[in-house]
Amino acid sequence: MNWMTIAILGYALLAVESVMSKYILAARMKNWPLYTFYVGIFSVFSLGFAPFGLKWFGVIPFLISFLSGILLFLSLAFLFRALIRSSAPRVYVLFGATSTVVTTICAKMILNDSFSSREAGGIIFLVIGGALISYKFYAGRFFFHWRGTVAAGVLAAFSMVLLKYGYNHQAFVSGYILSRGGILFAALASLLIPEFRKAVLDGVRKKKRKENFENFAGTIVAKTTAGAGTLLVNYSIMLGSVAVISSFVSVQYLLTFVFALFLSFYLKNIFVERFSILNIITKMAGILSVTFGTMLVIFK
Repeated sequence: MNWMTIAILGYALLAVESVMSKYILAARMKNWPLYTFYVGIFSVFSLGFAPFGLKWFGVIPFLISFLSGILLFLSLAFLFRALIRSSAPRVYVLFGATSTVVTTICAKMILNDSFSSREAGGIIFLVIGGALISYKFYAGRFFFHWRGTVAAGVLAAFSMVLLKYGYNHQAFVSGYILSRGGILFAALASLLIPEFRKAVLDGVRKKKRKENFENFAGTIVAKTTAGAGTLLVNYSIMLGSVAVISSFVSVQYLLTFVFALFLSFYLKNIFVERFSILNIITKMAGILSVTFGTMLVIFK
């Protein structure tokens, strides 16, 4: 199996996780705080990597990596809140476009570097693609929770920049575990918020023990799928061209759209897709624009 096949398989798994999260949220839990909480406490399993290189590298790397995890948890909260009511392709494409734009801008500001014409063009295509995928032309408005999706992308970008800083000043295993620790801390701290705690506890109490177990197991399966996809993408980067592999993100966006479109035949109340020519064309145009913009930003 060559590195391109590995990369495509990785992005395909990430697309599968996207529709799995949509199904778990909208069909089973119907409770984004509970799903976010489950994802947060699932981070405790990262301690399993501790024997492979967890070390202390100082207060600053610790705080930076820990804060990265906290911001990621907040990003997931906004993302899942948007996903429970909105189309999975719209949410994930806008999320990806926003995080790429903000990450690029933050990296340039930190490095005091100027934008090349290629990167500036990429950002323009990302913004255009995000607008195309967000705006419902047939309804004359943006989709529900598009602001929350943008907020999720911004928070994810800041988290990524901090995570990169943490990795630059400590071993990978230490940075990874500390960032997951931040997610776990944020999940537990979120219970101090009355509305969030009530939503989590009500979500557990109102369901039978079997349902709670199935929902938690489903969360583990979804996030394990995402982890496997991320691992395959990173492994393919080690073997091949990072620029080419990064451009394959279009596979994830396209497959998310295709999977959601297919499931809309069987789960119409969950995966709502309009089969009008205008809707399909605008979504495809948005996906292609975001993909092209990502390629321009990432290519060196």
